[in-house]
Amino acid sequence: MHEILRMAHLIMIAMATGMAVSHYIMLRASAGNEGESGRALALARRTLGDFTTMVVVFVWITGLTLLWSQYGQPGREVSAWFYAKLVFVVLMTAAHVMQRITARRVAGDESEGRRAIERWVSIVWLSALVAICLAVVSFAT
Repeated sequence: MHEILRMAHLIMIAMATGMAVSHYIMLRASAGNEGESGRALALARRTLGDFTTMVVVFVWITGLTLLWSQYGQPGREVSAWFYAKLVFVVLMTAAHVMQRITARRVAGDESEGRRAIERWVSIVWLSALVAICLAVVSFAT
């Protein structure tokens, strides 16, 4: 059961990484697009953001379940790698939330907030990459 949980957790973090890259590409592709194509890309980014929110929730669910399954017994200690991974998952979650808030705030004028949104998406992507590496190390048996 532990291996299945670990696989699910790593898959969820990898999905968040891929979605962040896709979101960044869509942001760059939609720069300067007005009219119907700009609205279509904005809708696609919003939909991708909704799916990413769901994936971030599953990252937390699988991670906490994995933590409980491995370290729920008395006498087992959590490694320092786990705490480092937890910092990056919190950073990934916070950056995703800030990206969604920024996107909602500048929905009418996308050119104004595009750089801020790109910055938050980049933070999500980088922190998810580091979290994958630290997850492999922290949950090693």
